Amino acid sequence: MRLQFLGTGAAFTLADDNFQSNAVLEADDGRRLLIDCGSDVRWALKAAGLSRQDIDAVYISHLHGDHIGGMEWFGFTSYFCPGTARPDLFLCDALAEPLWHSALKAGMEALDFGRARLDHYFSVHPLPPDGRFRFGGAALDLVPVLHIRAGDGEMWSYGLSIGTAAGPVLFTSDCLSQPERLMPWYRAARLIFHDCDTGPRPGGAHAHYSELSTLPADIKARMWLYHHKDGPLPDARAAGFLGFVRPRQTFDLGPAA
Repeated sequence: MRLQFLGTGAAFTLADDNFQSNAVLEADDGRRLLIDCGSDVRWALKAAGLSRQDIDAVYISHLHGDHIGGMEWFGFTSYFCPGTARPDLFLCDALAEPLWHSALKAGMEALDFGRARLDHYFSVHPLPPDGRFRFGGAALDLVPVLHIRAGDGEMWSYGLSIGTAAGPVLFTSDCLSQPERLMPWYRAARLIFHDCDTGPRPGGAHAHYSELSTLPADIKARMWLYHHKDGPLPDARAAGFLGFVRPRQTFDLGPAA
């Protein structure tokens, strides 16, 4: 399997050579899973030499625009392009209804035959928060992570633990620093791709570089950082990390498991 980052930037990235932090997992059988579908995804796919027709399925981690803003485009191109198969859509069951009713319905409900639903555009596979699905022979486990504390409420995102023959690969998705919750996943993973804010100080939505820098050395030695702000980046390698992922960088994860 291969994991390619279409972009590595934060939600508001405007860098000429970067896009929002969406990725493509290419399975051993050649099928491709788009991990999140943000507002600049059509341009990000094009820059990677890919198109909508090259994507077989979508996984949505949470409902911010840099992760779902391209879903209307993706759904319409699937529906209206002759010969394009209806893609699979994997997501936590708590996200399925608000994805349609709060984000997509207003623009996508009216179709030539009448009122559409989400499953007219996608083959929807809702999953429990601790669920598992298989794609191209690989087992992918949902990893619930706290993204935002909002007063008396919370916003959760759902990362992925990707099963490979050499051991799990952790993709955190957007998350606050929460080593107490993630340490079992950190310890189990042979490779970690971690959300990392590089702003001047920690905020309320993402793990900050200064926070991740305090993790044990053996964890940092298996950790790549992504979802950073535009501009100069810290010397992550000198701090013991594998580094910051580059836009369109591809990782060979080895055979699925």
